[in-house]
Amino acid sequence: ASAAPPAPIYDAAAWYGARGEAPEVHGVYVQSFDGRRVYAALNADTTFNPASLLKLATSLAALRRFGPDHRFTTRVFAEGAVDPRGKRLDGSLYLDGNDPSFGDFAANVVRRELKARGVERVRDKILATPGFSFNYSESPEASAKHTADAMKLGQKETGVAGQVAGSQLFVVHSNPLREVLLYMNAHSNNFVADQLCGQFGGPAELQRFLVTELSLPAEQVYLETCSGLEVNRMTPRGLAAVIRALADEVNRHGMKIEDVMPVASCDWGTLRRRLEGTRYQCAAVGKTGTLTTTDGGASNLAGIAFTEDAGPFIYVVLSKGNRISEHKQSTDALLTELLAVHRPAPLAAPGQTRRQLMPSDHLRADPQLYTGAPDADDGGDKVAASRDEEEKESDDIEDEPAGRKAGRKAEGKTARASRDAKAETAKGKAASAKGKAAPTKNARGKAEPARKTAARRRR
Repeated sequence: ASAAPPAPIYDAAAWYGARGEAPEVHGVYVQSFDGRRVYAALNADTTFNPASLLKLATSLAALRRFGPDHRFTTRVFAEGAVDPRGKRLDGSLYLDGNDPSFGDFAANVVRRELKARGVERVRDKILATPGFSFNYSESPEASAKHTADAMKLGQKETGVAGQVAGSQLFVVHSNPLREVLLYMNAHSNNFVADQLCGQFGGPAELQRFLVTELSLPAEQVYLETCSGLEVNRMTPRGLAAVIRALADEVNRHGMKIEDVMPVASCDWGTLRRRLEGTRYQCAAVGKTGTLTTTDGGASNLAGIAFTEDAGPFIYVVLSKGNRISEHKQSTDALLTELLAVHRPAPLAAPGQTRRQLMPSDHLRADPQLYTGAPDADDGGDKVAASRDEEEKESDDIEDEPAGRKAGRKAEGKTARASRDAKAETAKGKAASAKGKAAPTKNARGKAEPARKTAARRRR
């Protein structure tokens, strides 16, 4: 008979007990990446609400279905003739796409490509098909309006069209899927996760994938969403299996796990202050998952910690209850203490410039006619995007009190208003430096509080 596997070397139950915590509300599973040694196990086969850790399963399934270089497309159609003297499309413009990451930068690509084709104005309408979204808005009507606002083409109205008309001018290709996934996981973007998952079958298909392709016990997997919203169930051991499979999948494509997961305390997003000031600052990748009301609340963290002497460790720490801040602190303390005997292997130096997630210059148009240098609007957008990354809160909130739901639905509009305000401010400063002071549209700055409220929708 084969020998029983060695017992975990770290008593997580005793650790929580010594801190006055009830061990039964926590789930812990820490294992060597090769699976040969379990370093800590507490309620490893008990189901918890994984919250946003589900995005790791969504990432894995998306990579297997589409591949890391897959790009989502937005087709641009023109109905009507172009008046070369007036630089106007005498008709309507159509936007048809399924890109869950389409936003300001993509709208700017459309604007520049239209300009390269002699179109700086649209006489009639700008219409979007039902699957089109802008800045993570769930409303195609709002997406059409705010995309049109961003492009400033002077159309009479915007709306939704069941089908396109006219001839196709060009196609805008999104960032590669690997960059979309990194952004989604770093900022815990629920909209991208659910829209992406919808393109390969939704929660039912993701649940089937976990049970049949990863061989997780069927009774230990229950999914209502792919983002982590609502009621979902997985175990610490099951989540560890997802992380290992995700790392294996990215390696199979010649990538590293940090290509799709943020580095703790070294990247923008919900991990930007996790493990900060500890020996494992910048030596771990991870994903947060936070609920404030659903299932009574949850605060989760899972990923891979890297050591020089013992290789990588897979870690999963799940905590029930809405004592979010306390649970975050205890999770970081637990992991730091558990791994204290090993030498961390940082992926980046603390204080190093954080990565730009979903770089704007990786967007592509086909055929691309625009060959000019970045204009003033491009510069303003880059300043806005950089600050937007920096100012995003580190909280990963899946659910919210009912009073905030209206703000979440206004996300697309408020995010655009905030970016406009920042871009105008940047342009004003640049003009002032040249002795050509330009007024800023301070009124738009009033959208900032609303943006911060709405931004929580994505986290």
